[in-house]
Amino acid sequence: MKILGKLITTGIVLGVILIGGAVVLPGLTKNRSSEVAMAIDNVNPLVQTETVYASTSAQPVRQFIGGGGEKEYEYRLVTYNATGQARTITFDAQWRLKRGKYLAIRTKGQNVESWQAVTREKVPSGVRQNILMA
Repeated sequence: MKILGKLITTGIVLGVILIGGAVVLPGLTKNRSSEVAMAIDNVNPLVQTETVYASTSAQPVRQFIGGGGEKEYEYRLVTYNATGQARTITFDAQWRLKRGKYLAIRTKGQNVESWQAVTREKVPSGVRQNILMA
């Protein structure tokens, strides 16, 4: 009986740790550009996938040679979701982004799943206002 009690207690403690971690971690990873933050957000079931928008006004923060020997560029951009919440994300591009354009970026927290250039009209108007004021 003592073993069963210890197992139940251990299960409850582990459950509290896992649930607490899943709730707290998104706040700790927001605006962090590390691989660890991206990995945590990628596996956290409470972090939702969403589309955020950004302007391509920033210069690359780093240029490097990719795994295939090609030039790649790392960008750090302030993005906005449909409700206007800001998030700074970091991602790589295989070419320099044209300045003054808009991007729709599919993210799961700090993890960029995909991105594409979009026309101004595809960016929600409230988001455009935030981008212009930034």
